[in-house]
Amino acid sequence: MNALIVGGGLVGSELAHMLAEAGITMSVIEQSEGQCDLIEPGLNELGVRVFCGDGNEPAVLEEADISNADVVVAATGDDEDNLVVCLLAKNEYAVGLTLARVNNPKNAWLFTEAFGVDVPVSQTTMIAELLRKQVADSSRA
Repeated sequence: MNALIVGGGLVGSELAHMLAEAGITMSVIEQSEGQCDLIEPGLNELGVRVFCGDGNEPAVLEEADISNADVVVAATGDDEDNLVVCLLAKNEYAVGLTLARVNNPKNAWLFTEAFGVDVPVSQTTMIAELLRKQVADSSRA
């Protein structure tokens, strides 16, 4: 499997570490030069290629070899950027699977297949669902 992660902050870089250790081939695109400098040495040791640039730009996506990606993960801290990444991945590069980080739960309704998102990932929603399940399980006991 070949994965591309757009967003090399805490979420994206940790995800890259975990996936690389699991043997998945991948690349990471990060916009901030300072963050690129910070994550590149550790990720390079794991065989992860790091590209410094705007993941919303087709030239940067192509440099990171998006056309050979089986999955694209949009993990930036900006919902609009994550939607653009997924839309480009699906519509311009025919990527098979896209996952997008949902930062603001009020924007969750946008993260649909119409916007190129196969799997929206919202930490807020996941925590709320876990708490609801916990409450339901404890009320049955």
